Amino acid sequence: MTAAQASSGGYFVSKRRKQRIRKLVTWAGLTIGFIWFMYPLLWTIASSLKTYADFNRIPPSVFPSEVRWQNYPDAWNRVPFGRFFINTTIITVVNIVGTLLSCTMVGYGFARLQFRGKSQAFALMLSTMMLPWWVTLIPTYIIFRQLGWIDTWLPLTVPAFFASASSVFLIRQFFLTLPRELDEAAELDGCSKLGILWRVLLPLMKPVLATIGIFTFIGNWNNYLQPLIYIHRWELFPISIGLQFLRQAVSALVSEPIQGLVMAATVFTSLPLIIIFFLGQNYFVRGIALTGRTGT
Repeated sequence: MTAAQASSGGYFVSKRRKQRIRKLVTWAGLTIGFIWFMYPLLWTIASSLKTYADFNRIPPSVFPSEVRWQNYPDAWNRVPFGRFFINTTIITVVNIVGTLLSCTMVGYGFARLQFRGKSQAFALMLSTMMLPWWVTLIPTYIIFRQLGWIDTWLPLTVPAFFASASSVFLIRQFFLTLPRELDEAAELDGCSKLGILWRVLLPLMKPVLATIGIFTFIGNWNNYLQPLIYIHRWELFPISIGLQFLRQAVSALVSEPIQGLVMAATVFTSLPLIIIFFLGQNYFVRGIALTGRTGT
């Protein structure tokens, strides 16, 4: 009996030891991953505080020898970043509204309505995700030029109101997780199809809508190529073009930390992305998790 108790006690000690080792390995891996992914951000912040001499030092150093906070106001005032922020905010908000509105309607149709050819239409829509977007770049530019939309925000905002396949797929999958009894109960109360969507289903869709909103925000805030192609006047530039505009504005300077100004501008233009992600990360994770479930 004593031998059995000793054997049982040794088993539990060994099990606890394995659990501790597993936790240590897990935390060590997470710590290494955190440092690996955070290092570029920390390097950018440190570089935004460097002087001109720090960038010419050999070997280069990660941290500045002298903290130069003046890089931030210098970068902000060198070019009209206030105007660029307003332009980017308008474009991003319009795209978020257009994407959520159009994708919700299309996703609701594919998930809840019955019509001939629905499966074929859904498969055709998903097949567009396999087409690289740069293949349609020249035809799209020709269409916008014929419409007279070049050098306006219309090419950057109007397509958002025609739904995107990836967002429609996420919303449809989320709709499939909601029981159809909700629709039937609302129909018995005399609710229309749009009423069911607006009053019953839409309040339950906060996670997936927040997820798509975050994706849309990040995509439009970082959008560089399309504004570069369609917009020529600096008054309409978003901040993605404003960063390059800043680099050109300070390229002739020698006595000022050119790289420091660019890094400072990179930090305060990336700050909204970081804030939005951390504020909506709970909805983001929940939305992705729920859209992976299958429904009836």
